[in-house]
This record gives sequence, structure tokens and C-alpha cells, in this order.
Amino acid sequence: MIKKPDEIAEIIKKFDRKGYDVICAGKCITGSLLGESPLDWDMYTECPQEKVREMFPEGEVMGSRTTRLDYTSFVESQHVNEADHLEGVIADIITLEGPIEEQLGIYDFTCEATGEHANGSAVDPFGGRNDIRQKLLKPVGDFRNAVKKKPELIWKALRYVGLYGFDLNREIFETIQANSERAAIVDKETILYEFTTSITGDYAGKFLKMINGLNLLDAIVGPVGFSVNPREKKDFSKLCERIDETKKIPIRRLGLFYLVFDKNYEKVLNFLPQEEDTLDYLVEAKRLCPKLYFCRNDEMLKNFISRYGWDKFHFYDRLLKAQNIVFELDSQQHYARDQIMKLIIGEKQPIFLEDLVIDADDIIEAGITDDRDRAEYLLELLLTPVHKDRFNNDRDKLLKFAIGFNKSKIRRTFRNVNWVR
Repeated sequence: MIKKPDEIAEIIKKFDRKGYDVICAGKCITGSLLGESPLDWDMYTECPQEKVREMFPEGEVMGSRTTRLDYTSFVESQHVNEADHLEGVIADIITLEGPIEEQLGIYDFTCEATGEHANGSAVDPFGGRNDIRQKLLKPVGDFRNAVKKKPELIWKALRYVGLYGFDLNREIFETIQANSERAAIVDKETILYEFTTSITGDYAGKFLKMINGLNLLDAIVGPVGFSVNPREKKDFSKLCERIDETKKIPIRRLGLFYLVFDKNYEKVLNFLPQEEDTLDYLVEAKRLCPKLYFCRNDEMLKNFISRYGWDKFHFYDRLLKAQNIVFELDSQQHYARDQIMKLIIGEKQPIFLEDLVIDADDIIEAGITDDRDRAEYLLELLLTPVHKDRFNNDRDKLLKFAIGFNKSKIRRTFRNVNWVR
């Protein structure tokens, strides 16, 4: 018997008290047998929907045969290096029309077409549980005909590869191989969702190898691909081999993938409709990752953080570390950056304008300028001497710097230069 969440167990108890059996089936069984905690639960019963809705008046009516109970809550990530997610379960209570064995025939793959009665006994007319144990994806019906009607099944099948490491049986493999063009006609939002889900699985490397071998990469990156660049091919091969060693953070793994396509980075990145927030981080990754990589002292790091903010620093820092895992870059550089950051944080060194002991009003009150915009501009310039030496964050020193910057264009222009006597 699979372990069920408390909400699902309570639903089953309610039906049992009314004398009805409940059969959990579909991807909730698949996920549970693979060690996951599924979000979506399909629950079949002979109980008429009128009684179901009396028992669960809070349920949402989803057609004549289904009532949905939503026990989820949205957990928003506190940082870009975390993923938004739902916690809890969604239960679709479906009134059976005919035997459960017939109902299971609507599922696409045998691993989904299996169920479990309330007492724990299995319903498995297509041998799905054995296929789950073998991690072999087989279709319930004629997969060739199914793909003609629903080409998105190609991406759904490949999701089982990326998430769980399934192998495709011969029929599915050959059908996808012969229908690579149909895979590309699926709407781009669906392709992006399936790709992001698959690349964030435990077997992302296997998934990437398979989509490459099945000529599906163009559906993700567009016609430019990477076929003309040997170095990109080499990097893609390394990514396939070692991406599974990195943390399963969607935006980070997307960054690892897209950065392989150096020559056509922007075209590849913009081929699928990325979310605005994701695109904001990824579009600058090609430029800012190298910039951060070469920040070799505290001044450079503080300049980077003050300009781009903590979130982007943390994202590109972790993306660089993931690149180091995949491409075996110089780990000493990452170690040195970590040590510098520990010093900056430990000493509470000033980084942002709000960390300065003066503000624009102080500059105006000191008579340096009576122009508010000019005072704000001078205040921004004062970050440079403070980043060079945290002890410059002193009122008298900063006002003296402000006077010099206001009077001399040369001082303003060369404020970042470290003069050597």
C-alpha cells in the first residue's frame, strides 16, 4: 500500500463511512511508487456526484463527473536561486462510468494506468507497476495515432526520461524519431514548461542526450542550434555528462543550458517565451558571469553588488559555481571570492548608497551644491572611495571627497584608478 497524504487519507475515510470504495489512480500512483509526494490525485468512486458534493460542499465542480478539492498553498521563493512551488494536494474525485479497468485505459502510458483500492489492493490491467520497476515507458494504446492527434505527448514522454530516468520502448522511440517536426508545432509555452520540468529532474543529462539524438533540439533553441560550432558541441556534451551533479534549481539549470550557445546566445534564449523575471536574469548572464568571475578583490566585488544588487550577485555566483562543476573551471577563483565575501560581510563593509554616513541633504547643507540632482550624482561617486577603503565612510572625509569631485572633472573621471607612486 502506498503512503497517502493526510488529506487524501481523510477523503478515503469519509467515503468508507458512506460505504463507498475509492481507487487512487494515475500519476499519483506513479509518483508515489517512484518515491515522490505527488501534488495531483485522481480518485475514482462509484458514489454519484450529487452525494460527493453533499459530502464536500467546498469542492469545485469540474463537469458532470468530477469534483475538485484543493488543499494547496503557494510558497513563493525568497530568492531567485529557489523555486516557487505548491504545497499540499489537489484531489479530483471522479464518478466511475463502467469498470475501473476501462477508466484506466484513458491514460497515455502504462505507468500511469494503474490504481490502488482503499484497502491497498492494486488495479493494474496494463502491467504498469512492473514497467515502473523497470523504468520502461510503454504506451497504453497506439502511440503513433495518439501523437498525430496530440503531438505534445512527445514532450510528455520525454519528461519521464528527465524526471525519472525512464527508457522509451521501441514504439515510443521510433514514433518520436519519425515525428520530430510534429514536436516543434506544439505551442512554445508547452515546450518551455516540459523542457524546464525535464531539465530540473534527476536525469536531466539523459534527457538532453535524448532530445539531441532525436533531433528535437531545434524545437527548444530555434533553427540556429549549435551545429556549426565545435566548441559548443563539446560544451553541450560536458553539460549532458555532469548537469545532474548540480542543484535542481530551474533558472540555474536553464542558465547552464543556454550559456552553451555562445555564438547565438540571445537568439537561442529568446526562442521560447521565457517569463519576464527569468529572462531578466538570463539575458545578462553571458555578460555578467565573466564580469563577476574576474572580480578578484573586495573593491571589485562591492562595485558589482552595488550596481546589480544582492539577488543578481547570488544568482551569478551560484551559476558560476555550477559551471565549475560541469566544465571544471578554476575552483580557486570561487574559493577566493567566497573568502572575500566572508570578510566583507563579517566587517559589515559599506556597499550601497544607504550604507554611507551622509546623504544628498548633507552635501547640500555643506554648501557644496544647491542642486538636488547634482548632490545625488556626487553621492553616487562617493561609493568609489568607500569601496576602496571602508574607513573612508566618515562624514568629514566624504564631504572632502565630494568637494573634490564637484570641482574637478579629472578627479571624477579617474576616481577608479589606483595611482602608484
